[in-house]
Amino acid sequence: MLGDGFIGKFYFFGETVLLLLYVNLLWVCFTLLGLVFFGIGPSTVAMFTVFRKWSMGEDDLPAFRIFWQTYKKEFIRANGLGLLLLFIGYMLYINFTFFEVDIVWLQQLSKILLIIAAIVYGIMIIYIFPMYVHYDNKLVAYFKNAVLIAVYSPIRTIYVIAACLTLYYLYFVLPVFLFFFGASLTSFVIMWIAYRTFQRLELRQEKLQETQA
Repeated sequence: MLGDGFIGKFYFFGETVLLLLYVNLLWVCFTLLGLVFFGIGPSTVAMFTVFRKWSMGEDDLPAFRIFWQTYKKEFIRANGLGLLLLFIGYMLYINFTFFEVDIVWLQQLSKILLIIAAIVYGIMIIYIFPMYVHYDNKLVAYFKNAVLIAVYSPIRTIYVIAACLTLYYLYFVLPVFLFFFGASLTSFVIMWIAYRTFQRLELRQEKLQETQA
C-alpha cells in the first residue's frame, strides 16, 4: 500500500513536471507567433486558463487544445489587457526616472506615493490574470477587483507574494529553471493560490448573503 501510494505520488509529480515543461514551451511559441508584443498577452491568458482547469482538479488536460482555443478567442481582448498593463507600468517607470521637484519634502512625498503605486501595480499584476480567466467582467473592472481581493485577503496575498519572491530567488540561483519553467511555474503557483483565494471569498460572500436573507 505504501508502495502504491509512493508510486502514485511520483507519477503525479512526473505528470506535473511534464505539463509545466509543455505549457512553458507553448507559451514561448505562441508569444513568438504574435511577434512577442501581440503574443504575450494572449499566451499568458491561455497559460493561466490551462492551470485554472488543473487547479479545479481536471485530469488529463488537453493542454494544446485549451491553449490554442483560448489564444484565438481572447487574442484581441487579452492584448487590450496587456497594453493597459504595459501603459501603467511605463508611466510608473517614467515618473520614477524623470519626475523631480525642487521642494525636498514634496520630492520625498512623491517618491513614497510612487512606491505605493508600484506595490499596488505589482499586486494587480499577480491577481489580474487569474481573475481574467476565472471571472467574466469588463476589462477595467479587473484592475479594481484585483486590488480589492488583495485588501480582503491580505494573508493569502502575502502567501502569493512570498511564493513569487521564492521563485525569483530560485530563478536567480538556478537560471536553468527560468529557461525551462519560468513562465509556467510562476503562473502555476499564482493560479493555484489565487483559485483557492477566490473560493474562500465566494464562500464568504455566500454565507453573508444567507445571513442577510
